[in-house]
Amino acid sequence: MSGTGAPQSERTRALEDIVALARLHGLTASEIADAIGAPPPPQTQRARSVLVHVLGVLGGTFVFAGIGVFIALQWSEMNSASRVVVTLGSGLVAFVLAVLATRDPRFDKATAPMFLIAAALEPTGMLVAFDEYGSGGDWRLASLTISGTIAVQFAAATRSVQRSTPLFVTILFATLFWWTTLDLLDVDDTVIAVVLGAAMLLAAVGVDRTAHRTITPVWYLFGAGLFLYGLFDAVRRTPLEILFVAVASAFVYASVVLRTRTLLFVATLAILAYTGWFTGEHFADSIGWPLALVLFGMFMIGLSALAFRIDRDYLRSPNQAVRG
Repeated sequence: MSGTGAPQSERTRALEDIVALARLHGLTASEIADAIGAPPPPQTQRARSVLVHVLGVLGGTFVFAGIGVFIALQWSEMNSASRVVVTLGSGLVAFVLAVLATRDPRFDKATAPMFLIAAALEPTGMLVAFDEYGSGGDWRLASLTISGTIAVQFAAATRSVQRSTPLFVTILFATLFWWTTLDLLDVDDTVIAVVLGAAMLLAAVGVDRTAHRTITPVWYLFGAGLFLYGLFDAVRRTPLEILFVAVASAFVYASVVLRTRTLLFVATLAILAYTGWFTGEHFADSIGWPLALVLFGMFMIGLSALAFRIDRDYLRSPNQAVRG
């Protein structure tokens, strides 16, 4: 009758002819759609996508479980070289397969599980190599070598394939690298917590501005938690103790600016925890302790209501995206 470039009048007449023939022969719309090969409805496409994703995740899980069971059953029978090959070698194979999977849409769902398997097996294999062939020494040097190597490898993979999973692994092992470095330098644990917490927060803010923002809630959680823990340990029972509440309150404001519920949750929990600690520290043996508990409970209710209101009015705005 006519193609897509036919005049509008011809298309209209063609549709009228189709309708007339359908009514004459009692054909339904679904039968006509099946005959011309119409695409499946959105519900069918979504169900298919979910099924493919679930099967991909389960497939990766069973692959990892199979490798783990095989290694565990044969471990005592292996020599040193075999132990390194079966762990480090399997990790390298998983890494290569993950990179290759990014180049074929059919295996796209297997990419993340393969990267995670590689991130688990490669450092394990390197630890086995140090254990089997090492001559002792400071374990932190081995940790430094492993975390630095894995961080560089997955950073290169992130640059090459532009995926979120290798970026997540990069940040994880980079954090372990700097934690070990500061520990080797005998830096105080409180300083390490503050420095690494701030670094994770800055990394989360930076990643939040990219297409990989789905991985930021974890780093907001651990970064803010570690930073506030270190800060509290540094200012506890000093004249600067009120600084903790000020910083936690600043995090509440930052959660609105950055539109992240995770940071709001950590900041609110930190304020509540500090208020409980302060109350117990200064009013536990006071006759006003029951009153202090009531006031603390009212404060908790008020703060939770404020957090809910912030989440409703600012973080759940229908016109702007919200990160976790």
